[in-house]
Amino acid sequence: MNNLSGEEKFVNHWLYPANTKFYDVIGAFSNDETYWPRNSNVQAGDTLFIYLAVPYKQIAFKCEVIRADLTGDKILKEVSTYFKQEPKDPDPLKAFLKVKTLSRYELDPKGSLTLSYLKDHGLKGMLMGPRKLENAPDLMRYIMDQTGGL
Repeated sequence: MNNLSGEEKFVNHWLYPANTKFYDVIGAFSNDETYWPRNSNVQAGDTLFIYLAVPYKQIAFKCEVIRADLTGDKILKEVSTYFKQEPKDPDPLKAFLKVKTLSRYELDPKGSLTLSYLKDHGLKGMLMGPRKLENAPDLMRYIMDQTGGL
């Protein structure tokens, strides 16, 4: 992919965990576009796979990053309806992404995007933070195969 300056830009793919205990992730991603905390070196154009934690324990959404330069003070009002409880001391300078939902996957405890299948295909340890899939080629290949590729 070329950017406006004509330089080659490589798209990275990320596996991002989402805690459904504190945030209505499913509600937020029912919109075509939403905001998500930026916890890694994600860039506009990158792809995120959103992994829902307990009770789902599976990938539920595929998104494209539209913007990676937002802060909490700009977007917290827009996402406040999805908080299940008021955040303690929200950081107005916390980095956020604007993402476009590309795909929604069926929530199926026996589906191919569940934690057990991800672990069988290269996910190491618990998914406590973002993972750059290019650093786990077997896992990336598996997710791409299960989600229809790029």
